[in-house]
Amino acid sequence: MPNLPDPVRTNPGQKIKSLESIRGLAALLVVIHHVPAWNANIYDIRFIRNCYLLVDLFFVLSGFVIYYAYADKMNSWRQLLRFQFLRLGRLYPVHLFFLAIWIIIEIAKYLAQARFGLAMPNTTPFKESNFVALIEQIFLVQAIGPTGNALTFNSAAWSISVEFYTYLIFALTVLYADKIKHIMFAAFVSVSLVLLVNKLTFGSTDVVRCIAGFFTGCLTAALYRKLTIRFHRGLPVAAFLALIAFLQFKTDSRFDSVIYILTVVLILTVVSSQRGWFQSLLNLRVLTWLGAISYSVYMSHGAVIWVFNQIFRVALHAPVLLVGDRITPQLPLPETAICYAAVVLCVLVVSEFIYKLIEDPFRQKSRSMVLGGNGASQIP
Repeated sequence: MPNLPDPVRTNPGQKIKSLESIRGLAALLVVIHHVPAWNANIYDIRFIRNCYLLVDLFFVLSGFVIYYAYADKMNSWRQLLRFQFLRLGRLYPVHLFFLAIWIIIEIAKYLAQARFGLAMPNTTPFKESNFVALIEQIFLVQAIGPTGNALTFNSAAWSISVEFYTYLIFALTVLYADKIKHIMFAAFVSVSLVLLVNKLTFGSTDVVRCIAGFFTGCLTAALYRKLTIRFHRGLPVAAFLALIAFLQFKTDSRFDSVIYILTVVLILTVVSSQRGWFQSLLNLRVLTWLGAISYSVYMSHGAVIWVFNQIFRVALHAPVLLVGDRITPQLPLPETAICYAAVVLCVLVVSEFIYKLIEDPFRQKSRSMVLGGNGASQIP
């Protein structure tokens, strides 16, 4: 590895674990962001409302990791197909499982309404999540362009829809434009940011967000390879606090793209600084575990929250309020705080099972299919 700081050469896994811990924390905050407005005192906290931007942090982290692992390993169509197959093995089994869960949920909605007269206040069964949306979900194209179906079934899957095809753009660029790939990546980022800032995405905001974030991560990894300096151990803490402050104080969506800059600074300072207490914290087993199951956390939380919502609305007959365009159960503040903790706990438990039973076994299977038994656990 040319020009990498000594700690990276001697212990690269530790650095990746640090980034995975950050991904895990971000996934948990996205869960909290998506909890309905059960109580405005918690729901309206600006930090929580702005945590949707952490999906963009996911994109940057993915670009960093994928570039670092594959930028020099895409020399033929065979390698490209292997790469894309590994991405599919990473994403698709969990996606397919939760797609099936959400089909069951739609069936449950239909039966509750048709057989028991329980009205669905926010959705009509199989209206939004219809057959066309199902086909798009199967082929991971629901968020590609202005389909109108990006948030159908398991709404969290919109991000893997755009990320899967962004992987393909990356692979094709590295394969056919290797010598100018960094110029191409910079062009992708520049055009995407211009479109985002000027709100000229023509119904393709999801794709543009992913391209901007992913290739920002690629450029960050390319810069990281050139770095020969080590930052002060306090800089990762400052970068992390700056990100937290941004999420707390941002009031205008015009500034959303700042998340890319802050994520770049956070990544570079974490992987290129002297080891300190912050890196030690990120390498705690509980956080590295959270990072490992973060994809399952992200994909499972919608179904868990839906179940909680039905318990409050149907079983406990909680009072409801129209919040935006959704009928939402209302809870006292102490009960809401307990329910937030319960949601997080249930998501973590479910995610651990999903990771062990579906995500990791299928990922290992896809690796062994293309790599055999040698080195299959050493690639992202």
